[in-house]
Amino acid sequence: MNLFVPPPSMSGKVTLGIDVGTTATKALLLSEDSSWELHSWPSDESLWGNLRNWLAEKKCQIERVGITTHGPSVVVINERGIQGKPIYWFDEIPESCIRENEGEHILPQTRAWVPSRIAQWIVENGPLNDGIAVQLKDMYNWELTGNIARDSRSMRGFSSEEYMHLPENVIGKVTKKGSELSGIDEGAEVICGCDDLTAGVLGIGAHEGVLFNLANTSEHVGQVGGRYIDGMSWLPPLGRLPSISYNATPGRKQNQPLDQNSESVDLIREKFPELEMWMGGGLTNVQSIVDSRHAKVCAGAEVSALGVAKLARKQKQAVIFGAGKVGRGFLAQLLVRSGWKIIISDTHLPTIQELKKSGQWTIFNLYTGEEDLITADGIFLNENITESVLRDTSLIMTSMGANHLEKWAHDIREILCDRLEQGCIDLILAENHPRPAEAVRLALLENATEYQEKLIEQNLGISQAQVLRSCIEPDLSQKPTTVQIQNHWTLPMDGDALLTKLDVLGFNPLPNFEKELTRKLFTYNCVNAMICYIGYLKGYEWLSEAANDEYISNLALKAGMESSAALVSAYKFEKHEQEHWCNEALKKYQDRSIRDPIERNARDPIRKLGPYERLLGPINLCKKEGLPFDTLLIGVAAALRYPGAKIHHELNLEGASIQLDSLLATESI
Repeated sequence: MNLFVPPPSMSGKVTLGIDVGTTATKALLLSEDSSWELHSWPSDESLWGNLRNWLAEKKCQIERVGITTHGPSVVVINERGIQGKPIYWFDEIPESCIRENEGEHILPQTRAWVPSRIAQWIVENGPLNDGIAVQLKDMYNWELTGNIARDSRSMRGFSSEEYMHLPENVIGKVTKKGSELSGIDEGAEVICGCDDLTAGVLGIGAHEGVLFNLANTSEHVGQVGGRYIDGMSWLPPLGRLPSISYNATPGRKQNQPLDQNSESVDLIREKFPELEMWMGGGLTNVQSIVDSRHAKVCAGAEVSALGVAKLARKQKQAVIFGAGKVGRGFLAQLLVRSGWKIIISDTHLPTIQELKKSGQWTIFNLYTGEEDLITADGIFLNENITESVLRDTSLIMTSMGANHLEKWAHDIREILCDRLEQGCIDLILAENHPRPAEAVRLALLENATEYQEKLIEQNLGISQAQVLRSCIEPDLSQKPTTVQIQNHWTLPMDGDALLTKLDVLGFNPLPNFEKELTRKLFTYNCVNAMICYIGYLKGYEWLSEAANDEYISNLALKAGMESSAALVSAYKFEKHEQEHWCNEALKKYQDRSIRDPIERNARDPIRKLGPYERLLGPINLCKKEGLPFDTLLIGVAAALRYPGAKIHHELNLEGASIQLDSLLATESI
């Protein structure tokens, strides 16, 4: 179970998340290092009184507040206060009050959504007049700040532009009156917040494509991201919130066994039998529920309070060096979706000039058809990055190309060391390089002073990452800054090298990462090299075209299996799992929606023919393990015919060259 044991005492700057549920209210303090402390009480007791008493014991400073509540309900407020009697989601509704849903939300008409609840309020209280219909959380936000605000995710089924904000937007600060009422620090910023379902999804850390199960009195089960799934409710993306498809089980009856009532769970399992289900909520402590859902427990009863606290937490800043397709189309997207501010920097002036025209760019998901607009808080040439930029930075990432790493390390050492004087920071290298962390560390230490060496060794974590998402050029109908992406949302990295705790959805720190790097290089990159170098000789322009040539794909898979056998033997990977990796690598390059040119993949052949690289690396490992590598040799023979290629290694390629010539003389399918 991935559950956090809270520290004995919370201190420093924290974010407060409040979840007002139907039966219980939870307040959670979230620290900058992602540790948290939870307090709860029955919802029929005073929110502000209980909160005030709890906070009086704390020594921390609350800088942000996020609130989520049950719904859909209707509370009507105006500048004079609360108007009439609130209508809650569990109140009986007359059939005459049922209204059609509005807006983009796809919702079952079997429930009373916000338009119906507004109609019910009018029947019971009279005309709205100047009253504004909001959710319960919005009433609490108004009591803290004096400002009226609402969001379309919480008001689902209701369409209006008035008083609407993005859930992550700050709507005001806690007033003196609000502070006296709640015990929250005066001046703390308050965000608009979101519904408890979405907060729960954020609380378990679910990223695009993940199945979720929020298990409380009822279970809300669904998938994060993508378009509408037939038979399910669908909520479109909103600000930093992803789209969500979901269904809910009916609330459990008193004597009903906990492991029953699973029709909605079974439905999504039928649609996505292979996907892991992430679970959070009060029922995660019931092992029979967890087992029957085949789920991974990611959070307990704190899930929605934790999620809205994550949404509210003040944005951290990351600097991405490398404004190419991976930097803009993968790293930036993961960071922004997790609430980080980003600075983009590069050496290529035309790229920087193009990006500066609007300060944003579009990411187009080739699988879902969805577009994500990414905004940078700063766009710089590398030479213009100053110490003041890094001073406010909590993370540095690179995706600039292996050939540029060492020069970049030399150039940035001075201002990087100025930042390191403030404390620890992590540098994550998303590079196609066998050992980028080692190369960068050596370059940083070269000609460094004794004091700089100490800062680098003690305060800088240098982690390597695996980029498994394809990011490609836009088509002719799209803007030149658009990046088209594969629907992949995980960035594995060397967890042992990190010095800070990074709360970014999709970041996957792993132990013993050297093995994982080798696996990726000797599997995905190996298969890629076989396809692109033989594909080039066969006259293909696009990688996917070459990968779908039967002869080329068979050779690429055989080479991958030779490499896989050596990986299993040397690193004790599970054989079936490694063979699955190999097949998935081929499938990735066969995806015809990814229009990736062979030229881009084949460039820099001298580096790619290095002794530890994607072809010779597996060959040398096969030699060490006493295993065959005949097909891999064909890949080397093909690579050596690419313009500018050469090899500093003695290999007998006569037989491989003959087989290659035979292949090139064969008609492709």
